[in-house]
Amino acid sequence: MWTAQNAYVTVLGIDENDHDNVFAVTLSLLLKFVAFAPKKQETTTITTIVTSSTTTTTITSTSTTTVSQTTMVTTSTSTSTITVTTTQQSQWLTTDSMNNARSSHTASVLTNGDVLVTGGWSGRSYLNTSELYNASTETWTITGSMYNPRDIHRASVLTNGFVLVTGGSTGDSLNSAELYNPLTRTWTTTGDMNHARDGHTASVLADGKVFVAGGSNNSYRLNSAELYDPSTGTWTITGSMNHARYYHTASVLTNGKVLVSGGWDVGSLISD
Repeated sequence: MWTAQNAYVTVLGIDENDHDNVFAVTLSLLLKFVAFAPKKQETTTITTIVTSSTTTTTITSTSTTTVSQTTMVTTSTSTSTITVTTTQQSQWLTTDSMNNARSSHTASVLTNGDVLVTGGWSGRSYLNTSELYNASTETWTITGSMYNPRDIHRASVLTNGFVLVTGGSTGDSLNSAELYNPLTRTWTTTGDMNHARDGHTASVLADGKVFVAGGSNNSYRLNSAELYDPSTGTWTITGSMNHARYYHTASVLTNGKVLVSGGWDVGSLISD
């Protein structure tokens, strides 16, 4: 995890033979969150001032019996600056614990800086609970619960600040979707996807629509893709990928295209 001033990351391992058994690198369900403090650079400036003096003596003879001596002092100052940069060691810091232990959940940074965690697997049951992490107080509070428990789902922060949760599994893949309102801290249902799926990707496009691709429908791997329109709350089928895959990645490029890469097919990894 990263502190909210930086970025939070959850690293998950995946059992290729059982997509419901997703385990954290800690090898156990955890309530604890840890915050990673990345390396910081500190700059120290040392200024040295060097002063030198030059004495000039002038003897002026005004007569054979009188001598006057004039002393002139010239002072010059030079400054040298040395900049020293030191790098602090990175470290992990423990922060407040979640109210519920969970894995295979989602974590989304909201527009106000809070982190919304939804669903997951408790080790005994699928969860519909949600909680909010306040980055300024480093504390967790329970918020509204989803209508449906789910894990291996996806959460997308929409351009209007709402959070769209899609698909997932309760042992069977889900096609349902829900919306979280951060102002009222409540959930509402929205249109169902055309295909039930878990382990898919969900990408927010430049026009505000959400592009969902691939995933698993129980024992079947999917190459289908669909678009969610927040203005209508409906889904439409769009072009299918060349290869079925799940647990892949999707990246929205600066030219508006979406790059999908890797993932699993039936029992094998995909390189394209």
